[in-house]
Amino acid sequence: MASGALFEAEVALHPEAPAIAWGERQWSYAELEGRANALAAALRVAGAGLELPVAVALPRSPELVIALLAVAKAGG
Repeated sequence: MASGALFEAEVALHPEAPAIAWGERQWSYAELEGRANALAAALRVAGAGLELPVAVALPRSPELVIALLAVAKAGG
């Protein structure tokens, strides 16, 4: 099973469970899924997909996790 499908299965099982804790802030699986889906849609509009590589250059952070999930969802 692809990592995107594994993540979506976890979202379906535990949408409100904490997925990431960073400092004082926590993001639920549903929050990460929503943010990653929005970014993936924007990436697809910009042309991202199987034929177009997407580079991600972010420091270790929740935004990095969101970006990597979005790239996978966009097909990159």
